[in-house]
Amino acid sequence: MVIEQRSTPSRRHPAPPARRPARPHWGYLSRSVSRYGVVSSVLVIYAPDTPERERRWAEVSRGYGVVALGVGLLVWIGCASAGVPPLAALAVIAAITVPIGVVLARRTRGVRRAAATVTSYCSTLRADGEGRDAQRRLDALADSMQGACAAYRDGALDRAGFDRVWHAAYTHAQA
Repeated sequence: MVIEQRSTPSRRHPAPPARRPARPHWGYLSRSVSRYGVVSSVLVIYAPDTPERERRWAEVSRGYGVVALGVGLLVWIGCASAGVPPLAALAVIAAITVPIGVVLARRTRGVRRAAATVTSYCSTLRADGEGRDAQRRLDALADSMQGACAAYRDGALDRAGFDRVWHAAYTHAQA
């Protein structure tokens, strides 16, 4: 008896999509709003000539504080439920998180110094000229970088085209 296997596309299980390129680590955009209607925005664009590995470490370093705080809180709760004295638990948490934070900060110092940073603060309650102009500049740079990143991920833009947009945005952000 011979069993024949056929490889035909199924309507229920379509072929897996082609692998998309990884998101380039070009920087980040951060926005916050105060209770008085002041929008503060920070756009950080890493230097295009920085190696990918160093930019990844910068991303890890940027998120480390929040992760360390969350894990430290969980360890604190665990130690409290186990009956460990609070001062001893705090010493253990600090002994673990602080050296890691220092190592990350020192490792990413060059990437952070070479990065172009654009900040703006503007009120949503009144139209002020200088704050709005800075916000429009930041929004234009952020839109160009995020649009280029999305086009690169969708395959509409090649790596060389993305690098050109990145370099132009970085140069404009430094001006």
